Amino acid sequence: MTRRPGPVTAAFAGHRFHIRTDDTFLIEQRGHLLSFAPYPDSAAPCGQHTEIRVRHSADLFHDRMARLRTAPSRQVTPFRGEPYLLTNLGGVCWWRPHPEHLPQDHLYAKDAAGGLHVVLDPGADRGERYLMRVIREVVLRCAENRGWALFHAAAAVVDEHGVLIAGPSGAGKTTVLTALAAHRRAHLVASDRAAVIEGAHSVVGVPISVRMARGTLAAIAPHENLPPHELLPASFGTTRKAACTPWDFARAFAARVRGSAPLSLLVLPQLSDDRREVHAEFLPAEMARDLLAAVCCTPHDEDWQHPWFADRTRSLDSLSGQAADVVRDLVAKVPVIAVSAGVHTPQLLERLADAVTRRLT
Repeated sequence: MTRRPGPVTAAFAGHRFHIRTDDTFLIEQRGHLLSFAPYPDSAAPCGQHTEIRVRHSADLFHDRMARLRTAPSRQVTPFRGEPYLLTNLGGVCWWRPHPEHLPQDHLYAKDAAGGLHVVLDPGADRGERYLMRVIREVVLRCAENRGWALFHAAAAVVDEHGVLIAGPSGAGKTTVLTALAAHRRAHLVASDRAAVIEGAHSVVGVPISVRMARGTLAAIAPHENLPPHELLPASFGTTRKAACTPWDFARAFAARVRGSAPLSLLVLPQLSDDRREVHAEFLPAEMARDLLAAVCCTPHDEDWQHPWFADRTRSLDSLSGQAADVVRDLVAKVPVIAVSAGVHTPQLLERLADAVTRRLT
């Protein structure tokens, strides 16, 4: 008798996930999952776990898709620009990708017991990536329900000092993150969303791919774990970037993916399309608080627009107050520096790394 493999267990932001995958898809799904999983996941456990079942079956996928096409549904857009059709079928909530906007190769479901499911067409392009959407959503809801605040930010660990790099799209967060990894061998905590715990003592990562622009990739030595830069647009500020998994990014610099870090410094970058010299200065508390509040994603996130697979347990007013408290504590307890520089400045990454690390305490 062949023994059926048990679930793969992984922890993200202190939340444990137990994932069961069809045997035919186990290697691909497990490999992709572990390319995001921090080691160690040093975030304090939340005491809860989520069960996710990944099915990789043509018969099951086409049967459920046929049923859903004839059932009443309503359009929802839980993630920006990606509409789904929500259907309740036999007590199970199903999310079917909108046929005019998204590939018809996957389904999401939540059963009456709260179990989460991903049903894949075996012909799906990189079908293993759909699991991470479920995990990210659960991590985001768990974080805010624990009293944390989420930020549009990257984060790294330099010699056990946690550095939060916050700012809007295009500010230069990934460039500063790459500078610290390439020139200070910083460990990766977060690349695009980071959670700051209640009391602002630590930063915790959210599992998201690292997206890098052409200029940042071109400034570092080519590495097999990183995407090539040649096919990316050369213009400054373009939204088109190349993506890699957190572990691919970390291994390119002989570093690790860490689950959390004690906060020592907050960096607010602002890169420009010129040769402006690197300049860093500490900000007064009031200015820092306003800038940080502008990139706080709790309770309103520009991408995750509505709760999806996990429910919110706090009201919007409560979450807004919670975020304001975290921002206040963060500015009061952690030094804040603004870093400006031109992307055409010679040795930009090395200079950015030096400007940041010289201000670590």
